[in-house]
Amino acid sequence: MKELIENCELQLGNHHPIAGILYASIDVDHQLVLDEIYKKWPNLQLIGCTTDGEFSSECEYVEDSVVLTLFISKEMKIVSGFINNTVIDMRKECSQALSEAVVRLGQKPNLCILFSDVIKTSGETVMEQLTMVTGGELPIVGGISADSWRFADVKQFCNKISSATISPFLLLAGEFDFSFGMDSGWESTGEMGTITRSEGNVIYEIDCKPALEFYSNILGENTKPTLELPIEVYDDHGDFCFMRTSFENYDINTGSITYLGNVPVGYKVYITMVNRESILAGTKSSINHAFSTFPSNKSPVLVLCFSCSARRVLLGTRTIEECQIVRENSGESVKFVGFYSYGEFCPNSDELINKFHNETFVTVLLG
Repeated sequence: MKELIENCELQLGNHHPIAGILYASIDVDHQLVLDEIYKKWPNLQLIGCTTDGEFSSECEYVEDSVVLTLFISKEMKIVSGFINNTVIDMRKECSQALSEAVVRLGQKPNLCILFSDVIKTSGETVMEQLTMVTGGELPIVGGISADSWRFADVKQFCNKISSATISPFLLLAGEFDFSFGMDSGWESTGEMGTITRSEGNVIYEIDCKPALEFYSNILGENTKPTLELPIEVYDDHGDFCFMRTSFENYDINTGSITYLGNVPVGYKVYITMVNRESILAGTKSSINHAFSTFPSNKSPVLVLCFSCSARRVLLGTRTIEECQIVRENSGESVKFVGFYSYGEFCPNSDELINKFHNETFVTVLLG
């Protein structure tokens, strides 16, 4: 921790940080890390979470580490807050937490960075309720905390708190520019199907047949849903919504498949396939889209990245190449930081509606 803080001080110079984002391995003593940070910067507005690996312009791709990003700005104001994931009335909780944060912010927020959970709560629900209480006008980006594929006990951080039952967020306001991009690299194959029976994140039937048959009819008798074979999901208007993956969680008896996110009845689906080259092509596409929509006469100073942990698993020894692509396409002078997550938050590029994604690479530019 001493080295981490000293490195931050060296880069800060005489500037004082107003906010921060902390990424940490699940095996780190998180409370000790937070205590040391707040000894140095007692008024810091901080959020963060545990990860499945981190990457940044300072250390490239690493595991079992701690990465701290600090914000300094005279034009931007940032406040932190958190949502209690254990409440029954999530909309009321989101409304109250957001209202309290906006009062401290003193102005209308332009952007929200959110971290949540999928093991003990539905991070997708938290994002959806935050979207509802803001009338869909506040862009939400971020990711789901991870624990190196143990799926047992993730942690989220807000200021001095380390907890498995909160969804922390930063509200950003003031004079600054931002843009975002999102892509996966997976490509559709076979015929499109329609979800005819589902509940939450479980698809029971596609085209009035057991969901497992949808895979076997297109890819062969013994094909089952895996990380490599997520589905693309389109709404009933035919617009792309999100990717959905399953960690081979299916029921042979009923033919149902459980995904890491909701899959509504009436939505259209394609099975998708991928290889390492197309995963990395998706990374570059995400970054390029973010830069293409950033003000042309300005340059970002920070790139925030949120990449699905399934991408890391499938990339294997080539995982570091995602980080290298960010560096090559952002420029040597631009700082970047990211983590491998169990799901990503980002508005869809066309409709600017906040969505929960699987297996994607999300790029957010700030400047």
